[in-house]
Amino acid sequence: MNNLSLHTDHQLLDLIQSGKIHVFTELYNRYWDKLFAVAYNRLQNIEESEECVQDVFCKFWAVRKDFKLKNQSLQNYLAHSVRNQVFTVLSRRYRAQQKNQQLGHQQDIEPLNPERSMMLKELEQQFNAAIDNLPPQCKLVFTLRRREGLSVDEIAEKLHISPNTVKSHLKKANSDLRDNLDLFSLAVLISLVIYR
Repeated sequence: MNNLSLHTDHQLLDLIQSGKIHVFTELYNRYWDKLFAVAYNRLQNIEESEECVQDVFCKFWAVRKDFKLKNQSLQNYLAHSVRNQVFTVLSRRYRAQQKNQQLGHQQDIEPLNPERSMMLKELEQQFNAAIDNLPPQCKLVFTLRRREGLSVDEIAEKLHISPNTVKSHLKKANSDLRDNLDLFSLAVLISLVIYR
């Protein structure tokens, strides 16, 4: 019984239970290439594929004394074990990718520091004050358009005025707000600071 390559898998499994490493080496050499092909076909990565096959053989060696084949061949059992190991690697890859994407998004979003936050608050106050200074009907039309998102026709219907009157009010509101140079320059400054 010196030439182990002539033994069947079942004969080798009987021998390996006594812990003979040369029997394990025979099984390892018999199936390494086939199992590597199974792993590489799914992972397309040499190192990860080798690691999968190594892990499967390490686990096999650990349970060799109690190992029993039921209704399948050893090759099928080992191939199934490699596929399970591949799914573990793919799951680990996916989690790492998700984590990297989350970290990337977190780095993209730069939080407002206290100075920027204060400038933004000041801009909002000045903008609201400029809107408050608009004539009442003009202010109402502007608010319905910009803050509530109503169309010109919807505003006209709601206020019982013509669409042309709505357009006139919007034109005046935009003109008055644009004329407020302090507000405009502050808006430009903040946009440069926040979105640079």
